[in-house]
Amino acid sequence: MNAENFYIIATSPSEPSLRVNVSGPYLTKRAAQADLTAAIDEAIVIDPSAKDYKYIISKIHCRKPGVIQHMASHAQPAP
Repeated sequence: MNAENFYIIATSPSEPSLRVNVSGPYLTKRAAQADLTAAIDEAIVIDPSAKDYKYIISKIHCRKPGVIQHMASHAQPAP
């Protein structure tokens, strides 16, 4: 993983200064674009108000996983 990667970022309309890395890291912008719709759909499952968020793809200096990847890595298997 690079020090700078692409992430899908969500911003709430009621709190524009709050930015959340929804999904990522992606090595290319094209990879993030290919996952954008699925990432938005998954964010809405986690938080229904996410349907009102503004989503952008941004290249940032970060090595942390996005919210969706973080939650998936901690998910319990279905019984």
